[in-house]
Amino acid sequence: MGIFSKMRGRTPGIRISMYADDAALFLAPSKEEVSALSKLLNFFGEASGLKTNFHKSTVVPIRCSGLNIEDTLSDLPAQKSHFPIKYLGLPLTTYRLRRVDFQPLVDKAAAKLNGWSGRQLNHAGRMVLVKSVLTSQATYLLTALRAPKATLKDIDAKRKQFLWSGNERLTGGKCKVNWTRTARSKKNGGLGILHLGKFARALRLRWLWREWFAEDKPWIGAQAIRGGTINIQNFKEKE
Repeated sequence: MGIFSKMRGRTPGIRISMYADDAALFLAPSKEEVSALSKLLNFFGEASGLKTNFHKSTVVPIRCSGLNIEDTLSDLPAQKSHFPIKYLGLPLTTYRLRRVDFQPLVDKAAAKLNGWSGRQLNHAGRMVLVKSVLTSQATYLLTALRAPKATLKDIDAKRKQFLWSGNERLTGGKCKVNWTRTARSKKNGGLGILHLGKFARALRLRWLWREWFAEDKPWIGAQAIRGGTINIQNFKEKE
């Protein structure tokens, strides 16, 4: 009906991203459009019984300097936030992510180690946990983002410590094989533990492969968002 203006700088214009109960909506920073969105969400809630929980929704301005954002968002009772934010479990921002943005991944690995008793596990059991848990929990993030080398080294340090010494302090004498050889496949004399640096590079190259062989995908060839935009992230809905 022409209520919302077209998105500038994107071909095609992807306005909304939805997965399960997460929705991210891009909107022009106009008071009229924000008010129209608020009314549409309320109308939908009254008709379906699925009312949007604005207290669990956030509004994130993108390149809106010089605009009166408080007045623009006056009709939308959602919390105002800033980048970086979390969307689908990944940090989302308009600038290059820093090492501190990946610290939760390292903390998650440390939290796993605190719940395991290395003394009650032999070397084979610890190796299974390193492969199936400590390595796999980083796969989702590494698929979409480029983690700093320092972050990968921090995760490797925790994997190496638990593999060779369990919960005890790691010393050089406890390492039976150096980590470079450990990360080789069993066929090549290693233990088959993934090399995170090479694995992350392969995951990123996968996007180029998909771009070459799946040209019909809407995200291929999309340009960066230009001009003022508002990202409205609705985390959950309630009846």
